[in-house]
Amino acid sequence: MKRRIKVFFQTYFYFNKTERKGLISLLGLLFLLQAISMLYSAFTFTELKPIPEAYFVELNQVDSTPFSSNNKSYGRYAFKQANYKDFKTNKYVKDTFTSSLKKGVPQLVELNSADSVALVKLPKIGPVLAARIIAYRTRLGGFISLNQLLEIYGFKEDVLYDLEEKITLNPSLAVTFNLNEVAVETLKKHPYFKYTLSNALVNYRVQHGAYKKLEDIKNIKLVNDSIYNLILPYCRVE
Repeated sequence: MKRRIKVFFQTYFYFNKTERKGLISLLGLLFLLQAISMLYSAFTFTELKPIPEAYFVELNQVDSTPFSSNNKSYGRYAFKQANYKDFKTNKYVKDTFTSSLKKGVPQLVELNSADSVALVKLPKIGPVLAARIIAYRTRLGGFISLNQLLEIYGFKEDVLYDLEEKITLNPSLAVTFNLNEVAVETLKKHPYFKYTLSNALVNYRVQHGAYKKLEDIKNIKLVNDSIYNLILPYCRVE
């Protein structure tokens, strides 16, 4: 048994000469650091001074003083009693401001009259898309339906969905063409008419006389129901 213990200690706790020197140096360094720490504490220790008894007497006087709620307390902080009443009733808040908050009515942007500044303020409408809206509105002569926005390059359905409660449209501001006077050169500039349809509309007027009613447009072979419904809001007969 003793032999096993001896072998165990020799195996796990045996140090050669170099290791023994290192261990002794480490222990010496630890001892030195501990001694320095103790000496530093001894020289820097400050004896706590007792608290004067007068301090407790003054503290008891403060605690026993009842709270005063007289008018003089307002003057200590340059806050008069009249100011307190004004603050309580929000005297300095304008009625127009509070009433507008209560109403909470959003200011709608009218699509046929809005400029680029107003359009850019709308969600998902940047300067580029605002410029495209105005350019297409100019070519059309004005919008007659919000769905026409989807005909603009880069204008997606989700953008229109977000704008539905923020924009309004006055179709009466859109420009219409008098079919009995308009020229081909003017009509063909409109995105819905182009040259072929414009030429056909004018030729019909030349061949058959003035249009009596808008339904006469259907007599032209090029005009099917789809085209008729598309161009009708931009036509008039006088």
